[in-house]
Order: sequence, then C-alpha cells, then structure tokens
Amino acid sequence: MKDIQNYLKSNQITLSRFFNYCLYKTNKGFYQKNKIGDHFTTSPEVSQLFGECVSIFFLILLEKFNVKNFLELGPGNGTLMRDMIKSISKVVKNNLNFYLYDKSFFLKSLQKKKLQSLGSKNITIRFLDNFKLKEEPYFFVCNEFFDALPINQYEKKNNKWFEKRITFKKNFEIVNHEIKDIFSSNYNNGDVIESSPLTDLYMKRICRHIKKFGGGILIFDYGPFKKERIDTLQAIYKSKKCGVLDHPFESDITYHVDFENLKRISSNFNLLNFGPITQKRFLYFYGINERVISLSSKLKSKNITEDLEKQFERLTSPSGLGNLIKCLFISNLNINLKAFE
Repeated sequence: MKDIQNYLKSNQITLSRFFNYCLYKTNKGFYQKNKIGDHFTTSPEVSQLFGECVSIFFLILLEKFNVKNFLELGPGNGTLMRDMIKSISKVVKNNLNFYLYDKSFFLKSLQKKKLQSLGSKNITIRFLDNFKLKEEPYFFVCNEFFDALPINQYEKKNNKWFEKRITFKKNFEIVNHEIKDIFSSNYNNGDVIESSPLTDLYMKRICRHIKKFGGGILIFDYGPFKKERIDTLQAIYKSKKCGVLDHPFESDITYHVDFENLKRISSNFNLLNFGPITQKRFLYFYGINERVISLSSKLKSKNITEDLEKQFERLTSPSGLGNLIKCLFISNLNINLKAFE
C-alpha cells in the first residue's frame, strides 16, 4: 500500500484507477485474496436453485439459437458455471464449450479446483487469460460482474462540474477536481454522474460480437430500473457496510449498475433488449417453485427442508435479492420471452 500512498502525496488519480488498484492489484487487491462469501455472498452461493433456473433459461433458448459456447465473465468461485455445466449437460448431449474469464488469479485457482472434474468428451472447460473470442456465437453470462468494475464520479456544484479524485494525506481522501463542462445542460446542481469506462468497453465488445455472430448476454446485477443521479458507491467489509475508503484493499467496492446505459449501448448495435426485470420474476418464470417442490418431496430431513426454504426465500424475497437484483437479456434475435414482458 505504501507505493500508492507515496504517489498520491503529490498526485491525484481518478476513482476508477484507485478502485481498480484496490480490487485487482496482483497479490494486494481485494479479489486477489478473497473468495466470494468471505465478505458478501451472491445468488449462486446461496443455492444451486439459481444456477438451475439459469440453465433452464438457456436450454429453452438452445431450441432457437445455434450456440455451443458459454462464457461467464467474473465467475467468482465458479459456482454458477458448475451448476450450469451439471444441469445443461444432462439434457444436451452435443459438444459444448464452457469458458470462464476472470482477472483474479486467486479466484481462477478456486474455479479450476471446482470444475476440473466436470470435463468430458462432450464438455470442454477452459479458463481464459484474455478476452479473445472465436468467430462463433456465444451465450455470455454476467452475474454481479458489472458492479465490480470501477467507476468515475462527476458532480455538478454551483453550475460547475467537478470530478471526484483520490489523494493521500494522513489517509486516503476524495477531493473535487474542477473540469470542463462536458455534459448536457439538463443537470441540476447536486446531480452526480457515475460512469464506468470498463463497463462500456466490455459491453461494446460483447455487443459487437453478438451483432456479427449471434448469441446473447444474460446479466444479473444490483441497481434500480432507472438509475438516479446520486452517489451509489458503497463498500462491504466482513459482511457489513463501511465507507469506501475505510478498508482499502480489504473491502469490496461496488455501486448501482446503470441498466439504461447497458440498453443504450446494445441499441447502438441494433440489438434487442429484454427487460430488465427483477431476479424474483426471472426465477419464478424459470421454475424455482417447481424445483423447490420437487426437491422437498424427496427430502426426509426437516433441517434440510428448512434450509431449502430459506434459500428460496433469500433468492426471491422482495426485500432482498429478489428485487434488489435486476436481470437483462440482450440478443440479435427477436424471440418471445414472456418473463421479460
């Protein structure tokens, strides 16, 4: 940490540069030394029910799409991909390729341990070191991927625009740096704009690929249907919220994803947007109720049955993951997806 402290004593850097350093710096960054579940959890870690419903969604699409490649970006512990491989391979006997792309060497090692036994003559599993794609259609999967990509913040004050930057005195501090007025006039004093350069970069590359070769992208992430012009940066340290600079390198830093921006980027490539909808709606449409009933009928242990019910509640509760997380699907094919209407 001393190297960045010494640099910032006489310099300022953007929020995105600093948070990228805090999250992904080799051997130091939060994601380079923490598995998913140490400080926060995600839907795949809550229950296999989530991955099974995602699998049902893709199995339905495979009847309309000629796709054999699945690629998850930011796969965390590898749990969602494990559940997808197990579920989809039970139904599809053709050759399938499952790819995982992660910037964290630590998480990649966990993924390899979890998935190495699932490969077969029909199932290929590969861990990508860079985001290079075959000239073939893919189904991309992003579960809480975009909210882990660093952002910049801009705020309008006294009819002037300021960029939030990081410096270091006795501690890391956020300071305002005045910039040229590069935004439209329909903003009020106090409005905050959050922009993620990496989000735009990944989305453009994925949308360009879908436009040319087909397939689609399924996105689950935190955020409202319409992002407000407010500061949504937050940090989680040991399962509790904290200030974004309270525990640098030791806390997860996140924010609300701008789904309207994701849709705008995809529309620029003339792709079709389905949703966003709540995670609860997605899971209900793709069989979580039926799956819970089926599993419960086979369970003899009251404790295990109660655990299953708790998993169901956590995934679908309107006050929890069920409504907090939204789901968006993007494709070049006009299909009938009733869940997303």
